[in-house]
Amino acid sequence: MKQKNSLLRGLLFVSVWAISLIMFAQNISVKGRVTDTDGDPLIGVTVQVQGTTIGTVTDMDGQFTLQNVSRNAILEISYVGMKTEIVPVEGRSQIDVVLTDDTEVLDELVVVGYGEQRRREITGSITNVTAENFNRGVTRDAADLLQGKVAGLMITTPSGDVTEGSRIRLRGVSTLQNDQGPFIVIDGVPGGDLLSVAPQDIESISVLKDASSAAIYGSRSAGGVILITTKRGSATKPRVSYDGYFAVSSIANKPDLLTADEWRAYAQETGKDTSVYDKYGASTDWFDEITRNGTSQNHSLSLSGGGSGNNYRASFNYQKREGVVRDNDMDRYNFRFQLQQRAINDRLRIGLTGSATMRDFNRPNRYNFVLAYNMLPVYPVKLENGEWFDTREYDQGNPVRNQQLNQDHWKNVHYYGSGDILFNLTEDLDIKTMLYKERRTEERNQYNHSETQAGRNDGGYALRENRVWDKNLMEWLLDYNKEFGTTGQHRFNAMAGYSWEENEFSYMKAANRNFTTDLMGANNLESGQGLRPSDVGSSRNMSRLISFFARTHYSYMSRYMVTATLRRDGSSKFGANNKWGLFPSVSAAWGIAEEAFMDDVNWIDDLKLRVGYGVTGNQSGLDPYKTLQLYGTSGTFYDNGAWLTAYKIIQNANPDLKWEETAMFNVGVDFFMFNNRLNGTIEWYDKRTRDMLYTYRVPTPPYLHPDMMANVGDMRNTGIELALSLDAIRTRDFFWNTSVTLAHNKNEITSLSDDVYTTSRIMVGDAWVRGGSGRTTHVVEEGYPVGQFYGPEFIRINDEGKYVFRDKDGNEVNSVTAEDYTYIGSAQPDLSFGWSNRFNYKNWDFSFFLRGTLGNKVLNMGRMTYGHPGYLIGANALNDPLIYQLKVVPEYSSLYVEDASHVRLDNASLGYSFPTAGISWLEQARLYVTGQNLFVITSYKGLDPEVDERRNNGLAPGVEDREYYPKARTFSIGVTLTF
Repeated sequence: MKQKNSLLRGLLFVSVWAISLIMFAQNISVKGRVTDTDGDPLIGVTVQVQGTTIGTVTDMDGQFTLQNVSRNAILEISYVGMKTEIVPVEGRSQIDVVLTDDTEVLDELVVVGYGEQRRREITGSITNVTAENFNRGVTRDAADLLQGKVAGLMITTPSGDVTEGSRIRLRGVSTLQNDQGPFIVIDGVPGGDLLSVAPQDIESISVLKDASSAAIYGSRSAGGVILITTKRGSATKPRVSYDGYFAVSSIANKPDLLTADEWRAYAQETGKDTSVYDKYGASTDWFDEITRNGTSQNHSLSLSGGGSGNNYRASFNYQKREGVVRDNDMDRYNFRFQLQQRAINDRLRIGLTGSATMRDFNRPNRYNFVLAYNMLPVYPVKLENGEWFDTREYDQGNPVRNQQLNQDHWKNVHYYGSGDILFNLTEDLDIKTMLYKERRTEERNQYNHSETQAGRNDGGYALRENRVWDKNLMEWLLDYNKEFGTTGQHRFNAMAGYSWEENEFSYMKAANRNFTTDLMGANNLESGQGLRPSDVGSSRNMSRLISFFARTHYSYMSRYMVTATLRRDGSSKFGANNKWGLFPSVSAAWGIAEEAFMDDVNWIDDLKLRVGYGVTGNQSGLDPYKTLQLYGTSGTFYDNGAWLTAYKIIQNANPDLKWEETAMFNVGVDFFMFNNRLNGTIEWYDKRTRDMLYTYRVPTPPYLHPDMMANVGDMRNTGIELALSLDAIRTRDFFWNTSVTLAHNKNEITSLSDDVYTTSRIMVGDAWVRGGSGRTTHVVEEGYPVGQFYGPEFIRINDEGKYVFRDKDGNEVNSVTAEDYTYIGSAQPDLSFGWSNRFNYKNWDFSFFLRGTLGNKVLNMGRMTYGHPGYLIGANALNDPLIYQLKVVPEYSSLYVEDASHVRLDNASLGYSFPTAGISWLEQARLYVTGQNLFVITSYKGLDPEVDERRNNGLAPGVEDREYYPKARTFSIGVTLTF
């Protein structure tokens, strides 16, 4: 038996050995050379045996060698900027390959207004960012995906409040109204909301930067246009995708206030009597008490697929975020579906889209930050008996108690649905119609507890508010596409459309005070005993917009291209004399690389010169009845035994009121070089806004109200932008892409008055310090930019601890008047920039993103208010050298208008994609970690150099006030799975 087993083992060994020899004998060595169409060798071409780990790259002569390759193997040969070739070995030992230029990048379709265009034929200034290039990590809205990716697009994260969206501005300020952002279009529907679409559902975002590309949206496009395209299903088997992460956020920077020991020591040094505080024996960091480490989680699940005649996609997203402030959190639910059915040999296409978003959140009371500054560190949060501590002093109160007892709860629901039908009338002509219905509701329940500072004077205060926005939209489009010539060298497109839109808004509120119990919160308004006439209110308004628009585009061999658009808008918002407006544009491009004289310039793949001019409009933020004479209540009077409500005129009529108009001239150069390894854009623009809307003072009489909105002022923005992207390294195992964006914009008010409405300057902002309220911080004046700081010029602090300023005559003085004010800096940067890097090594990926600004100023109101010892009993002080120098009360000046130039490591991400070959049910599995807002390099002494306007005043930007909500630093871990 043993001999038999030994014999069997021997036969088995010999058989395996023989089979191995046979199989090895079937494998061969493969050599070859890779060249371009001109016969020049290509260096660094990846040559990979499909389905194996066998691979190499070509050498200096374009040569490659592969060992132990199956005779039936298939080679995949790829190179940056060239078409990938799939080559069967078929037993050959010598394989030479010629790679051709890959024009797919240049021929890909880019979403433009009411259509698509080939990238190489775009004549306007359009930047398209796809999902693979989006920023990663925790996002508050779709704008976070674009941060630093688009030259000239300023996206500001105003605070750490998780309920807030981003603030967006494109190519500078172009209006004196607060609403200065781009117009949002989602899947072709105008007037979208960035918070209504989950970032995980977005396929690509196009930014229409110049007027020639944005004018197709007419009177709402002066601030530029952002087009969002969501993901769609495709004709594949059903695919399930999941993306989820867990994140922890902490406060990135908090005020460096005096500790209890430092406060006691400093108070004694300055002669303050601290004996009254000794009984508490407390040591409280009030900012620590009102902040926390907030956690977040996000789960996104989608199902997509389709067949030969249809496609579908449905997705659900849930996000829960806790702010770093204890009374700030949000739950968001997004649901979206899309279905498309084709019929009649694909001549008919029917599409349905639906979306629902619900946001349930608690908005923080930012006055608690003021209280955290003002409450002394020697005060306890609670007394020994468990009662809340309270001083009942002016501008003081217990912020921890406020957070726990007060409530400000909001609930937003946003849902919409659309249906569209497209029919091919002929081979070249399509007709499309779309119907769209939207409703957005907002509910607010606020209650200020009777024990808190905000509610004690009222005996408890309750407020219920409800807002409803309804939108109806109908559009018709005709689209004609034709290619002429024997090789299709002439390409022509014409599009015409009609749009009807109706918007309705309604508002109701009810409030009450003086409740016998706080237990019911805002849910028992009728039990309050302090109802006032102003506590109940309601309003309603409606507006309509009717539009006709058209676009034509012609291209000859992608060498000479011209595009023209025209839109005529009619809006009910404007006066009887200006109901309609016309918004034309024209642009042209020259494909220089297509010229015969460029045939020998092999290192340039594409080179295009663009020139465009267009006119756009702005009606954002304008009340629907602003052109009419309005009446409002004016108290009550007693007449014939009854109290009657009186009315008065509260708004003058202006039948000449119309939209602001912005005309822009744009010149740009687009280029692709070195087999598409390097690409970029250089742009220059001149953007001029006329007939700016502003409310002017008018004489009474003849007017019946002392102010009136009119079209008067003019503004100009000029700038230059640069965007570069380089595939610095691309081998079989390693890839590195680096991209840079730079933007410089110069803003100037060129006119504020005409023959009827006059003003020399507009003083705005509020430099609030105790005893200094009512002092403005900014000036809007001809010859200067919006955001110009205006105040005393600080020189030094003298030996007596007093400020030394420079007056209008150049003298050094200790006090100044308004006549001595001067220009002390601008909140607008001289340069904004972003630098992105993406690395891939085998299955690993790593990316980081830096961004920043140069030359902008920020008013540090925290340092101005608390960087002195004047109110050491009424408030704490910053641990700042100024408190040891100043002996006077603070005063607004250039001392506190600080340089806010900065560089921020905004995002860094590391991921690993697990091999899924051989796992039929798993297509992708990626694990990743991400850090956001990791560090900031700046000389600014405040909490963060990136701030927005004070109290939503767009004319007074660049102010970090006492109510500033500090930004968070966030770390997350997540997984992406596709089945």
